[in-house]
Amino acid sequence: MGARRTAGSTPAEGAGRVILLDTNAVIRIDELSFIDDSLALSALTLAELQFGIEHAKDPSARRRRRDELSYVRHTLGVPELPFDREAAEGYGRMAAIVAKTRPAHARSTDTFLAGHAFALGAAIMTFNARDFELVADEVEIIDAGRQG
Repeated sequence: MGARRTAGSTPAEGAGRVILLDTNAVIRIDELSFIDDSLALSALTLAELQFGIEHAKDPSARRRRRDELSYVRHTLGVPELPFDREAAEGYGRMAAIVAKTRPAHARSTDTFLAGHAFALGAAIMTFNARDFELVADEVEIIDAGRQG
């Protein structure tokens, strides 16, 4: 957990580009080549991470996951963005696109996250870019495994 955010305003304060972190990017935060003020957490990602904490059967795993989330939220200071009406509308648009090809995936958290990013005009950083391939024409997808 050695990465640090650079100085500047946060996306929540209206800074330029916003990059929403997919859950796997938060879990693998130390593998990212940069941590800066463009990064943000969707309430959806927080929900998935909280589920992982609550679902952990081993108390040490639960504690480790809680510490990792605390590191991202408090030490790095990554802002948390609510899933609001505009995000819901963005989800509707993304789900309609996804449903044409993969109907079962239309209600996935990834599709909700894509809708949130679409509403914000944000990108998504993920280690699983294929999860977002059906909406890549609408939302910029940053493959964290290929960043330089």
